[in-house]
Amino acid sequence: MFGTAVRQLGYAWTMMSGRRFRIKDVRALVEDTRATMETFGSPGEGSDDMLAAADPEIQEDLTKRRLRRTIRHARAEVPYYRGLESDDLAGIAPTPKQALRGMSAAFVSELARPAVLAHTTGTTGSPTLVWFSAYEIELMSSMAALAAMLNGGLRSEHLWANAISSRSIAQIVAERAVPMTGAGFVHLGMIDPRATLDRLATPMHVPGKQPLITHLNVTASYLAALVQEAERGGWSPRDFGLIEVTSGGEVLTDALRLRAEEALGARVYDGYSMTEIAPVTGRVCADGHLHLPSDQGLIEVLDPVTMEPAGPDALGVLVVTPFSTFRDTTLLLRYVTGDLVRTLPEPPTCALAAIPATSRILGRAVDGDVTTRDVLDLLQEEHALPLPTRFAVEDGILHVVSGKDDPALLGRLEERAAATKLKGIVLVESPDDLPRPCHVRADLIEQSFEHAAHLPIGVR
Repeated sequence: MFGTAVRQLGYAWTMMSGRRFRIKDVRALVEDTRATMETFGSPGEGSDDMLAAADPEIQEDLTKRRLRRTIRHARAEVPYYRGLESDDLAGIAPTPKQALRGMSAAFVSELARPAVLAHTTGTTGSPTLVWFSAYEIELMSSMAALAAMLNGGLRSEHLWANAISSRSIAQIVAERAVPMTGAGFVHLGMIDPRATLDRLATPMHVPGKQPLITHLNVTASYLAALVQEAERGGWSPRDFGLIEVTSGGEVLTDALRLRAEEALGARVYDGYSMTEIAPVTGRVCADGHLHLPSDQGLIEVLDPVTMEPAGPDALGVLVVTPFSTFRDTTLLLRYVTGDLVRTLPEPPTCALAAIPATSRILGRAVDGDVTTRDVLDLLQEEHALPLPTRFAVEDGILHVVSGKDDPALLGRLEERAAATKLKGIVLVESPDDLPRPCHVRADLIEQSFEHAAHLPIGVR
């Protein structure tokens, strides 16, 4: 127990100082936490302090010091930032996504030891490439394991399944982090939704584990595909053993969340992460705020046009600077994520009020001030529309894939859209009929031999 206390103090000191972690100490802390939980059923006194937010004044001072250190590292080591003349954030222009996408090597520290290359999915353009070192991967995995045990309730008897892109940093970290907790990790991949439901419902008979998968990690559009298949195929929540489903990477609406909980019989949680800004992540509280802790990176909400700080209750884009304590390979200063949020009109009073918060992710602007979330909120309230939801907006007209001509459906949608700035709605039969492509992550289906008779002849 004394050794555990020492490691907890060492972890806290590193978090406070902003210096590099000793990976072996963080891994040992994960093992201590797991052993304590398996023995006593809880992580023990003081464990919450490892992940708790610091006093606001202390946190502000820590953020300033971590930011100065990160800027100095970027100026000295990263070709893209070589011309910076000061450590003042205000003098640094935001880094556009196109810059990283077009010349990823220019953001890699000259002192780095790149070990793993992760890709974004590229649904909004060409995939962005981000290099990570072994230090970064091991640190993020260990911290994810701690968070899963202390905040997420993951235990050794659980089975965690990932149904996300294998190229993302989230996949790379999860397949290392989950086994550290003692839980079993199942790499489902993004296969035919029917095959995924089959696997979720099939007992594994693994010693010391629950018989069925208990935790599922998905993107929102793939979750929608699972819901569609479960409803059409007559699946019941009694067929599954799910406790928790985590959705990230895309906009998750309340309508889809509730529908998924009804279909799968598990709580669905909304989160936020990006390969480029890892390990910065956010979680949505019960009051619907997105909380982004400030200990791993600087979070800004800027006006999408002027790139000045957004005022209260204003639309803004998330701009993130991951701190060099956690990132030593691809270093980014004021990275413009492209994800829109709305600042809160007043400070939150929810259970996570100590952690900075915004609205949930709104997605992109699809037409003026109309965002992805605005459209999905409108469409996913209507169960007659197929999932995943596919649409495109052109000249103020919303084109929606409905699968058939349905005047009654169109009338209901037009009535709901009356409160928006959309000029009209057109129903189309298939995605090919949209005025522009609508890419969702559920399109990244990996072929498997299950249900092979239903696959196109060329890919059987």
